Amino acid sequence: MGTEKELHQELLTLYRRTGQATGYWPNYFRRSVRESGGLAVAKKLLTPGQASAGFDRLVAASRLDLSVEYIAVREHYSHLFTEEEIAVARRRLKDASQGPGPALPTLLRSSQPMSVGEVSENTGYEGAVQRVTVNRYERQRAARRACIRHHGKRCKVCDLDFEERYGEPGKEFIHVHHTRPLHRMRASNRVDAKRDLVPVCPNCHAMLHRRDPPFDVEQLRALLRPLSDPGPVHPSTPTAP
Repeated sequence: MGTEKELHQELLTLYRRTGQATGYWPNYFRRSVRESGGLAVAKKLLTPGQASAGFDRLVAASRLDLSVEYIAVREHYSHLFTEEEIAVARRRLKDASQGPGPALPTLLRSSQPMSVGEVSENTGYEGAVQRVTVNRYERQRAARRACIRHHGKRCKVCDLDFEERYGEPGKEFIHVHHTRPLHRMRASNRVDAKRDLVPVCPNCHAMLHRRDPPFDVEQLRALLRPLSDPGPVHPSTPTAP
């Protein structure tokens, strides 16, 4: 069960995470959490008619997983709220989910289905040449270097350092993840290497992009399970009640 302190820290991170995901930086929300405490602010927002100013922006960005409502109904934190507050949160999430588009991130399929007749039951063919047209988004090497200088080469999700793990072959190896997806940026957007980029290992990088919009680093880190844990896989994208 999550504590009031943990909830407070999670709500503090919403300022940065919401800004990176939507371009809307909830300054008043962050100030209120710092001054009054996360639980008090959340309870106030869960009063009927008191939805946050950025709620509609989160719906438009398919990021209601960053809303106070979504956090309040999670099993980890729901015990901190009254039945009435949970009912308000559930109603808002349900109403938003009935709109024209998805209000929550969607889990991506691991692969595209093959067309009928492409392969037989036991045999397949690979290596055929196909012409594919794609958009290529430019990556700045200088921004990558600046990110690594600031954050280091250790994965921000699982804490893996390739040089520690593999020695010389792992030296200087790490992926850099854009917290704002490249396809949502334009040439005029300035990349802040400290705020918009984070070092991650290839496995965690792939998992961050297992849904659209991608997971936040904090969200994926919270889903990590011990390697020896035999339990079931944690649900990647809970659906709104």
